[in-house]
Amino acid sequence: MVATAPHIGNTGWNDEDDESRRIWVAGYVVRDLSRVRSNWRSNRSLDEALSAQGVVGIAEVDTRALTRHLRERGAMRVGISTLESDPAKLLEKVLATPVMSGANLVADVTIAAAEVVPALGTKRFTVAAIDLGIKDMTPVRMAERGIEVHVLPASSTIEDIRRVNPDGVFFSNGPGDPAAADDAVTLLTHVLDEGLPFFGICFGNQIFGRALGFGTYKLKYGHRGINQPVMDLRTRKVEITAQNHGFAVDAPLGQDTETAWGVARVSHVCLNDNVVEGLELTDDAGRLRSFSVQYHPEAAAGPHDSAYLFDRFVDVMAARTAGEEA
Repeated sequence: MVATAPHIGNTGWNDEDDESRRIWVAGYVVRDLSRVRSNWRSNRSLDEALSAQGVVGIAEVDTRALTRHLRERGAMRVGISTLESDPAKLLEKVLATPVMSGANLVADVTIAAAEVVPALGTKRFTVAAIDLGIKDMTPVRMAERGIEVHVLPASSTIEDIRRVNPDGVFFSNGPGDPAAADDAVTLLTHVLDEGLPFFGICFGNQIFGRALGFGTYKLKYGHRGINQPVMDLRTRKVEITAQNHGFAVDAPLGQDTETAWGVARVSHVCLNDNVVEGLELTDDAGRLRSFSVQYHPEAAAGPHDSAYLFDRFVDVMAARTAGEEA
């Protein structure tokens, strides 16, 4: 990971804002590493946090020049070493590492056993959330809306989901190439066969796209950062979103696609480059059944423009429940 802001680390590290159980990047590149940490909640430095988790870092790099290089030539493999000082030998090691295309990394990041995040206040719904690399804030955002969230490993089966007796199913963000995640696609196909409402974020959006019959592809350079403009085609509103993805769904803009479960269409687009940022599935009456977005509506500490999507998920589950009771 390359930080484009020149001065990094002055906030330090605290144990209240973690979004995962560990740091997942293999290496971290910065220009100017702060010598002091000044945030009142900080209990250790960035350098200490990286060292404790065995993540190599490098400073005093012209990261803006490096970013311009990547923008022209696309994302690529890299090596950082404190052991190998011969550039030619280090290059050999870098070129011997696997490329991201075709990488199935879900098993490396998913939880080992199911966990339950209880609803805050009155429980309204139960959701089975498949952990493909889930961020901690996602079940919190659901719990705030009266949802009891059962976070399940990526290896879960449709029988595991049925045992939860969910009102809806969620597929999380995660790393790797969606074209290699066949097991997740198969599981989502079963979920759609069950008629359960579905909500997906980031990797979950790509898996949804594959389940609906669309392809995926690797972007020349991914969408990163908290300032990406996206239009919700349902409302025509523009959201400023947080994004972190290197793959995207190849689905036609402005065109309906018939599937075994209803009509699929692109619901959100990136205003920078028209990349697909969301999908939706509706029934014959035009009612929303399932949907997904490529960006991160749970973003902590923001932006919060897209928090309405969790309310939309609640509305879809409530509509299905009302239909069953009628």
